[in-house]
Amino acid sequence: MNADQGPGDGQESAVEHDVVLPTAPDQEGDGIGIDELSDYLDRGRSPYDPVIEESPEHRRTLRALQRVRALSSALIDDDAARLPAPHESWFGSILTQVRREARAGRDIPLASVQPDVLLTITEGAVRGLVREAGDSVAGVLVGRCRLLGDVAEPGAEVVVDLTISVFWGVPIAEAAQQVRERVHSRLLTQTELRVVRIDVRVQDVYVPGPEES
Repeated sequence: MNADQGPGDGQESAVEHDVVLPTAPDQEGDGIGIDELSDYLDRGRSPYDPVIEESPEHRRTLRALQRVRALSSALIDDDAARLPAPHESWFGSILTQVRREARAGRDIPLASVQPDVLLTITEGAVRGLVREAGDSVAGVLVGRCRLLGDVAEPGAEVVVDLTISVFWGVPIAEAAQQVRERVHSRLLTQTELRVVRIDVRVQDVYVPGPEES
């Protein structure tokens, strides 16, 4: 069972419940990386590639790539007269983390009305929810996202550990608090995890060098 949506169906708010049986196929090892996904996005996701579109991991990566591109474009437009756009390698490091965390990871159980049916959401899908919530805060990009605790045990205490990058001019404390609130709301409404704490650490602040000011 999978609640994913296809191209043009409001993917940015889609919830990926990678379910149902523990024998779900592993999507890793298909040889598709960030470059291939970026090229696919450049082509407008056409022609339709079932290997990409039917992989929850690839869809999560595509959505993250779209958000990073949108933010990069906004920075270039907004800061053209003031600040240079972040270096390409900086965005590359974010995308590398996105790709790593898009992998399925651990299975997180969901309640089912049918005792003989096992429902799960993957750890990668939950990290995708967290990343989308954090990235929705203006001027913020989520770097690393970790779920600490026994997520496979229903009711176990879980800590969400995040690093974020904040852009020059964005109030850091306010941005971090907004990230906590949005991540908490997303996990509360779309998962059954017992989240006891959300740690948000600012890893980078993008500031222009003296010669760029």
